Amino acid sequence: MPKTVGILGGMGPKSTVELMHKIIDRTPAQKDQDHIRVLVDNRPQIPDRTDCILGNGPSPLSMMQESVQMLEKWGAEMVGIACNTAHYFFDDIQKVVTIPVINMIELLSNHLHRNYSAGQPILLLATTGSLKTNLFQKYLKGFELLVPHENIQRNLIMEGIMGAKANGNKASSQQKMLDGIDSLASRKPVCVIAGCTEVGIALKDVTLKTPIINPLDLLADDIIKKAYA
Repeated sequence: MPKTVGILGGMGPKSTVELMHKIIDRTPAQKDQDHIRVLVDNRPQIPDRTDCILGNGPSPLSMMQESVQMLEKWGAEMVGIACNTAHYFFDDIQKVVTIPVINMIELLSNHLHRNYSAGQPILLLATTGSLKTNLFQKYLKGFELLVPHENIQRNLIMEGIMGAKANGNKASSQQKMLDGIDSLASRKPVCVIAGCTEVGIALKDVTLKTPIINPLDLLADDIIKKAYA
C-alpha cells in the first residue's frame, strides 16, 4: 500500500487542484484502490507570499506551519507544497514536523543539472517575491538565469499570474506570459522555468520550441516515487 501524502495548498487553490490532477494522472493505477491517499489542506486564507516578502503584507508562515502540522496529525507521511514562492519559508515549515516536506525547487535543481550544462541560459518566470529573494538562484547555481526586465515583470508576468489566480480571462493571462517569453527570446534560453504554479497553469496548453519545465510536474513524480518506495 502506498504511503499517505499531504498537500499544503490554497496558494492558490487552482495550483492545489492541478497538483492533485498530476498525481492522479501519473500514478500507475488500474483501479481506484491503486491510487495514493492524498490529504489536502486547501487554505486560500494564507496571506500572499510575495506581499510579505516585499514588506507589503502579513507573514504566511504561522498558517503554513499550522497546516503542515495538521497534515501530519491527520496521518500524512510526507508533504508537498503546491506553491513555488512558499519555498522561501521552507526551512521554517520543515522544522515544525517530523515527516519530510518535499522541496520542489531542489527537485528542479536536480533535474536541470541532470539535463543541462552549467552556464547555459535559462529563462525564469516567477513571482516578484521569488526574484527579489533570489530563491531560485540559491538552488540553480552555475546556470545563467534570465529574468524579465522590471516593467515586463510587473505588467506582464505578475499580471498574468494574478489573472491565472482569478476566474478571469485565461487567454489574456497566457498571452501576457508569452509576451514575457518573447521579450527575452533573443537570449536563446535552452528552457523556460514555470517558476510559479500559476505560470504553469497559464502555459499548460502551449507548445513552444523552447521546452517549458514545470516544477509541479517534478513534485508530482517525486511524490509518486516516494509514496510507492
